Amino acid sequence: SVRDALTVLLESEGWSVVSVDDCEGLKSAVEEPDVLALITESSLPDCSPGEILEHCSRSGLPVIFTGHDLPLQGAVDLIRQGAVDFLDKPFPQTRLLDLLKRLGSGQNK
Repeated sequence: SVRDALTVLLESEGWSVVSVDDCEGLKSAVEEPDVLALITESSLPDCSPGEILEHCSRSGLPVIFTGHDLPLQGAVDLIRQGAVDFLDKPFPQTRLLDLLKRLGSGQNK
């Protein structure tokens, strides 16, 4: 799965990864003290993009959405609602890694 591939990529780059596949897991993950960002599909099976952003905004956790076949306006809307970025799949690994490095250095806060 894409989640597994991203986990392998990020761990190989030295990042700690918490992987979740539903809204309940998301709620637990955002409570972790050292979480830098949430990388997620445009929605989880039981959580809309708006709910994802709401859960993450409470703790100030940046959200990076990924997806494919989302119209440009949909991606723009996610960013206007508070997402840090939308990465259209397939996206270059370097784009995600650069974005996480910027978040880690406080450039997007």
